[in-house]
Amino acid sequence: MKKIFRYMKIVSLAVMMTVTVISCASNSGAKSARSQGGSYYESNAADFTTVSLSNGIPVVFKKNGTGKIYVLKMIIDGGTPLVPVSKSGLEDVTLEMLQYGSEKYSYSDIQRLKYEQSFSISSAAGYDYSTYGFRCIEKYVDGVLDIFADSILHPLFNAEDFDKVKTEYAEEVQRTLTDPSGLLSETMRAVAFKNHPYESNPSVTEQSLDAITLQEVKAHYQTLLNANRLKLVVVGDFSDDGQKKLAEKLEQMFGSIEAKPFEKPTIPALTVSGKNVYKQLEQAGDSGYAFGYYACPDRTNAAEYVPYALASMFIQDELFAQVREKQGAVYSAGNGIVGGIKMFGVISVYRASKPENLRQYIYDAIDSFPDERGVQEKLDHYKNKYITTVFSSAQDANGVAGNVVSSLQNYGDPTAYLHRTEQIQATTAAQVYVAYQKYFARTALRAANGSVNPIRWVVVDKNGRYKFD
Repeated sequence: MKKIFRYMKIVSLAVMMTVTVISCASNSGAKSARSQGGSYYESNAADFTTVSLSNGIPVVFKKNGTGKIYVLKMIIDGGTPLVPVSKSGLEDVTLEMLQYGSEKYSYSDIQRLKYEQSFSISSAAGYDYSTYGFRCIEKYVDGVLDIFADSILHPLFNAEDFDKVKTEYAEEVQRTLTDPSGLLSETMRAVAFKNHPYESNPSVTEQSLDAITLQEVKAHYQTLLNANRLKLVVVGDFSDDGQKKLAEKLEQMFGSIEAKPFEKPTIPALTVSGKNVYKQLEQAGDSGYAFGYYACPDRTNAAEYVPYALASMFIQDELFAQVREKQGAVYSAGNGIVGGIKMFGVISVYRASKPENLRQYIYDAIDSFPDERGVQEKLDHYKNKYITTVFSSAQDANGVAGNVVSSLQNYGDPTAYLHRTEQIQATTAAQVYVAYQKYFARTALRAANGSVNPIRWVVVDKNGRYKFD
């Protein structure tokens, strides 16, 4: 069983850059991207094929020669904006329940086969879309695909299983709210996304737990089973003939799903406003925990997004060197992002041990950013560090599938991530320095036009000693 409840995911900026590319939101855009060339792109783009099922569901095939592992992911468009705040986590629970047996396969049968054949089925609810998929070796792909399809098309939604799942969610919610990091995550999510489509939490909350009933799950499931909301991504070491046969199986299994009216939610920009937020929790002990969130460029804005991410890598190292190592003020301090297609940058502080001057230590570290010449001296190091990080995340079929899904959803082109290295290599020291001035600088002297990008802090500690005002 997967871990049910997920803390707010603060993704490192190196990892989140796995699909930093120019947006290609149409077929003509995709052709334009391909015409840009680039050896890495040219050597990999031919491995992609896109077909459509009879009901319009697109299927993206990506040949992958890194092993005999197959990964299939079903993408469900829409995300949390389509779920009321009062029922936060409903989509997560619904996808979880699909794994608890179907007409052809009982829950115990699925668990036994998972053990015998070493395959996995997993799901993830998200802000802009959710995924449900499997991973298995080539030998078992036909059988696992049948289990997967039956779980989607004919789930049991057994009342006893639902009660067990609800109990596990309830226990995890309580564990989270009594853990400083968990409370910090949930508090920041509530304040940062207030009155925004992302206000509905991908995970179950203390407030939504009782509102999610089995009948609600069944009703929500019917909204998910819509060909206009679905896409399929398949990654594996298949031949042309094998790909054709797999496409035929997918047509037999999913081609009859009805195409219903669907309008993808429009997501407005996120803004930073309001006073700092403080929460007290006995379990924090003598330590402080904090997130500081601020405006950052959209992931589809490659002209700013790539330089911003490279600038953040400089900041990350300075936070470690100065706040942790030199001052000994925290166990961990970092920089990342949170959200979906629209997002915030986040400074994270875990287990702070010096309440006095902590904010100043962080801001001093940020303002120690080098000038343009200093950026140039270190830029190749950070470019190579970034490239190494993102390529290591795509060394197996699961990582490749993740890149394809992100490219398809964020840029409208499953091959878009193949341009990432050329985007990184083309970035100049001047662009990185401009990104620092616009998004990170903490003093008017260093900020672009003297305008400091505001940070709103959310803090959890035992007795209110850690102040960021």
